[in-house]
Amino acid sequence: MGKIRRKKYLINKPVQIGYFGLTAWFICLGILLVGSITYYFTLSTIIDEIELVSPGFDTVETVNRINFILQKKLALIFAGLIIVAGILVILYLHRVVGPVFRIEKTLRELSQDKPFVPIRLRRKDSFQSLAEAVNVFVSRCQTKIQQAKNIINQPISDAEKIEKLKEFFKD
Repeated sequence: MGKIRRKKYLINKPVQIGYFGLTAWFICLGILLVGSITYYFTLSTIIDEIELVSPGFDTVETVNRINFILQKKLALIFAGLIIVAGILVILYLHRVVGPVFRIEKTLRELSQDKPFVPIRLRRKDSFQSLAEAVNVFVSRCQTKIQQAKNIINQPISDAEKIEKLKEFFKD
């Protein structure tokens, strides 16, 4: 059996972009919270120590210069983290959204009386057991339907067909 290749990374754009936005929001919030707390305590400690060692030192001007330099560097790091997180979220969600899309597509095709093609997922995809359960269920239903058709097509009376079908569907 050939390897299944990913053709599109954004299968269900609203879901994947929504999760990306949520992840980006949590990352931003975490970085800002931890960064702000760390920065506040570190800077206040440094300022206190400088004022103790050098009482005539202009701490306000020095802090403003440090802030300007740090803001540029942190903005670049922050943007990089968001981009990397976005790529990882989309790649991970593809393992979730892809199988859901495939299962939904198969069920839609079955409802339109198209032939059943068993659901095959990639090795690392989520919902492997759900896809297997759908495959088993549909195969069993198709077998039952074929057996019922065989009973109906037998050259016996309608009363006998009805009795056989009643017995068949008791199981």
